[in-house]
Amino acid sequence: MKKLLRSFTPYQITYLTAVFVMTGAFIIFLPDYMLEDTDNTLVVVCSVIATLANPVCELLISKQSKMNFAVDIFLIEVPELIICLAMGWYTIAIVTMAFWIPIDIVSFLRWTRHPDRQEEELTVVKRLTVKQDVFVVLAILAFGFSIGSLISLIPGAADSYLDALAAAFGMANGILLLLRYNEQWYAWFITLILYAVLYITSGMYIMMITVIAMLVNTCYGFVKWVLYIKRHRLESSEAAKQEG
Repeated sequence: MKKLLRSFTPYQITYLTAVFVMTGAFIIFLPDYMLEDTDNTLVVVCSVIATLANPVCELLISKQSKMNFAVDIFLIEVPELIICLAMGWYTIAIVTMAFWIPIDIVSFLRWTRHPDRQEEELTVVKRLTVKQDVFVVLAILAFGFSIGSLISLIPGAADSYLDALAAAFGMANGILLLLRYNEQWYAWFITLILYAVLYITSGMYIMMITVIAMLVNTCYGFVKWVLYIKRHRLESSEAAKQEG
């Protein structure tokens, strides 16, 4: 844990500080714009917790740290489950209970088994082929529209297709993250855009802070992972030549 804390760069510390300051300023100076419905105190509290925890989790993913899964379970999934149930986003709520919490536990265990040889706090990551990319996208769309049609039958369900697509891309992100593939950043980018639409149409404006912050970190994390993968491949090929 000490190594992880010391590994934060000035940019990463500045990034988190900016997110926390913006969230604090939003709560203090624009409380009426936090949520359209502020009568549910639990939803307000959960929104603030998720707003602060999401960028932390994202940053830990960009740092290839398995600790991101612990943050996700306790400070993101549980609060967002409460929010989804209150807002009628049943697809995401079901996915959170049946998918995200279990996969976070499995992912933590899998990432523990793949540390970088030189920097143990890092986890080795990789990339998919183009054919695999196409297959993943088609599977996500098919799943999203199929689930959306079923969820629309549930009384009180809101934005069923948008909700289902957000859940589908989010699940793809979770599976790709579990398998340590760089393409999880693509899936997460689309998930964030869909979540932004959900938050805006539902009046959950405070959550836009975390969406914007995570979009910035998604670009940062993607570049960081790509550079690592290229360096790791080069080191592996050089090691193979030396052994040969």
